[in-house]
Amino acid sequence: MGSGSRVLIALGNEIRKENVANFKRGDISLMYVDYLNRKYNFGEWIKSSNINSYICEKNNVILIKPIISLLQNCSNFQYNVGKSIKNMLSYLNYNNNPKNICFIIPDTYRPTGKYKFKNYIKIHEKLGSDFYNILNSNIINNLNDTNYLQLYIGINKLHYDQSTGVNSIFHEPITEQEYKVFYKTFQLADEYFNKKILNANFVTTNFIVFKKKYPAMEPQKHFKENTSTRRYILDVYRHMYK
Repeated sequence: MGSGSRVLIALGNEIRKENVANFKRGDISLMYVDYLNRKYNFGEWIKSSNINSYICEKNNVILIKPIISLLQNCSNFQYNVGKSIKNMLSYLNYNNNPKNICFIIPDTYRPTGKYKFKNYIKIHEKLGSDFYNILNSNIINNLNDTNYLQLYIGINKLHYDQSTGVNSIFHEPITEQEYKVFYKTFQLADEYFNKKILNANFVTTNFIVFKKKYPAMEPQKHFKENTSTRRYILDVYRHMYK
């Protein structure tokens, strides 16, 4: 691989043929790289049995969809995920800047459609043996670095309680309305993809970002305002203070 190559790895549910048109919440990371594949014409996904993943590449950008689930052998997954990622990078002969690697992860804490890019991997000690703490700890232990990019995409419908397991959330179907929400999320996240991954000169007014943050926000309307009342008040003040 070239020194400037970039790698995006989608971590989520297991890829199954019967799930192609019936996506679950844990598939959101796979859906995002599929979106990038179509938008930027990466071409056909190629299955690599060496790393049990689908791969496509274009202009030094590599997209990877692991076939195995992030939740596979959940009780022992902390011993598998980081090692699998390490094997992928070894297979690609990748030994470049960790900032050129981005993990895409479904986020059970973040509301549906919300997303966040993180410039480094962090362990939140207050959460203890939390699912994401174990995941990130395993990645750090296997890759010996914390400076990897992460894109978290929210899949929480806000009606879950603390007893709802990650596995249950990952396998809950996505509604038709949520498909539209996630599509807008992909468009928003694509701005970052252009800037940081493709290094494109991407210019935006950020209106769409602010609209996502403040849903009531609407484009500025241009119309001729009736200023007669204001002019009358100004005239009165001028006469009063001559």
